[in-house]
Amino acid sequence: GDAALLQRMLHNIDQETLRARDVVKNLLEFSRTQEFSLRPARLADIVHKAVLLAKSQVPPDIGVTIDIPPDLVLPLDVQRMQEVFINMIINAAQAIERQGQILIAAVVNTSEQEAVIEIRDSGQGIPDMHLARIFDPFFTTKEEGQGTGLGLSVVYGIIQQHRGNITVQSQRGQGTSFFIHLPFAEGNAH
Repeated sequence: GDAALLQRMLHNIDQETLRARDVVKNLLEFSRTQEFSLRPARLADIVHKAVLLAKSQVPPDIGVTIDIPPDLVLPLDVQRMQEVFINMIINAAQAIERQGQILIAAVVNTSEQEAVIEIRDSGQGIPDMHLARIFDPFFTTKEEGQGTGLGLSVVYGIIQQHRGNITVQSQRGQGTSFFIHLPFAEGNAH
């Protein structure tokens, strides 16, 4: 008969239902074997769209700066690369406790025939003991119910499909930078 208690319980049920939905969605994403299709695409367009799609999950006191040459075209699966950038933007925003900055920049490395994309946040950094595991499926440092630990492993898999690689540099109190290396041509192995 306690209306306030009933309201809290209904709210908890609603939140747990949403969490279960997200876990199932991420599991399906992780195991999905949808057709992989590369086509020439402008990296800047993909990043701009990903920023727009992730905007609702980025607090207003976190700035997002994009510094990508507008004419940089790479062979990409557009949908999957958008997923990469959405995941990376949301992770970066969650790493920043209050106000801060996210930078997404790309440079062309002609000697390696690749583009190098950096996603850098001004968060607290990743502890050394976690760095080796961040791409492992189901590994998360987030509080219970806040993450499935699949985001970065999905990102890793997508980058591998593009014959690229992803690395991370982080220092406690200094933020984190992820570096994505993507080849100019489909046939280049990295």
